[in-house]
Amino acid sequence: MIRAHLAAELLVEGERLPVFVWTIDHPEGIVLVDTGMIDSRPEVDDMSPTPHPENIPRDLAFVINTHLHFDHCGGNRLFPGVPIHVQARELADARSLHDYTIREWVDFDGATYVEHVGEVELLPGIRLLPAPGHTDGHQVVVVETDAGRNVLGGDVSVSFRELGGGTTEGQRRVLALEALTWLSHAPEPKIPQRRP
Repeated sequence: MIRAHLAAELLVEGERLPVFVWTIDHPEGIVLVDTGMIDSRPEVDDMSPTPHPENIPRDLAFVINTHLHFDHCGGNRLFPGVPIHVQARELADARSLHDYTIREWVDFDGATYVEHVGEVELLPGIRLLPAPGHTDGHQVVVVETDAGRNVLGGDVSVSFRELGGGTTEGQRRVLALEALTWLSHAPEPKIPQRRP
């Protein structure tokens, strides 16, 4: 079972933008995909963030980050010693590129990153699929459930309309899956449709 959790809200272009994270109930434990934000920093005050750390589950098998922008990894610090799965390219970029993220939210005491290069099955029914576009190291999580295939898409797209355009490699990969898709900033999942 997949559950969405409102982890933060940001002010973008005058409108409140929700930031959702997800849990996957798996026989081997709860998996958290992205961690939202648990506080703020001056670097992002212009977005008037409202973190909701109380909505982030704590008892986990491991964490998956779709990418390491601040609104997706800000809660990683709640999980010292817990494996955090990320594409190697994403971690390298977060550590080296200027204005990419808040580095202290990536590298913290007890951070335990598991780096991947390419597609990998983490557990039966849970697969990481590179989906470059929003960032070069962005990945989505493909989850096989009794009800069918789901994609936890992170920021592969901000909206389903944008996703339907299929302008990035990551968007095209998600569209090809023809699966129920969850986006970080959309309140409900849906099966995305390719736009002409």
